Amino acid sequence: MSLEQLTMEEFRRLVQIVSAMPAWQRIDNRQFNLIMAGLEHFIKCVNLDLDTQVYVGSLIRALRDYGSDDGQPVLAKLVRYLVPMTSGEDRQFLETLLGERHRQQGRILSGDNVLLFLSANPGHDLHLDREMRLVEEAIRSARCRGHFRLEKQVDLQLNDLQSHLLRFNPSIVHFSGHGDAQGSIVVMNDRRSYSVPIDALCDLFRILKGSVRLVVLNSCFSQPLAERLAEVVECVIGTSAAIGDESAIEFAKAFYRGLANGESVHIAFALGVNQLDLKHYADRDKLHLFTRSGVDAKQIVFC
Repeated sequence: MSLEQLTMEEFRRLVQIVSAMPAWQRIDNRQFNLIMAGLEHFIKCVNLDLDTQVYVGSLIRALRDYGSDDGQPVLAKLVRYLVPMTSGEDRQFLETLLGERHRQQGRILSGDNVLLFLSANPGHDLHLDREMRLVEEAIRSARCRGHFRLEKQVDLQLNDLQSHLLRFNPSIVHFSGHGDAQGSIVVMNDRRSYSVPIDALCDLFRILKGSVRLVVLNSCFSQPLAERLAEVVECVIGTSAAIGDESAIEFAKAFYRGLANGESVHIAFALGVNQLDLKHYADRDKLHLFTRSGVDAKQIVFC
């Protein structure tokens, strides 16, 4: 069974859940929801002006019949987007569609396997595209590559933070870019560089806690933020000083290579540091792994 082969009862239940959501009842919100779910190509597949139940039923049927894209049913994108909007039995039903039904296919499609790669380069002085490419190559060549789905969001804007976390429901969040001397990450806001307040960012992860298990802050001076985030997230990686661009890239490549080959966060971190030693880079002591109280990084694996 798969999301392309919903039983009639499952189809009706899914339509009922979505139709009851105020976010889908308003006609002017439907296009926005599809964009947020990563389904912008399907905006015109169903008339947006239809009655809510008719519209939702037609949309689900169209997504189901379309099949797969990038190795996953396009309907899974919609269901994954809906999960944070539900609770109780409705949420359990959606998570069952995403998780238990797809693990038997050797590919877990829930947010537990999403690596959300966020990057911001206001000064255009970092090689973030190269870092992203090498991380992707490391995962693709790994033994457990089917357990990871990389979502890349470049030129991060302040207003994107909440929406990306809600949309992708990631288990791993990677930030690549600049950090200021106080430890904040630097993004764009109204066409200007903006240091995201540490308290506010930690509150965001606290509000949305549940799916995120690992945060990698591949930016300079990020240790204060990493220490604070580790109060909420199981594992967080940060830096205690300025770190070279090449060091950051090499660490990320080796770290995710280890993680995607089934190693624990502890071992993957050690492999990342060792990669800097192999390259004769001097930044090894600037990288630090923090864990939430009671968490053992040796026990945290993703495949």
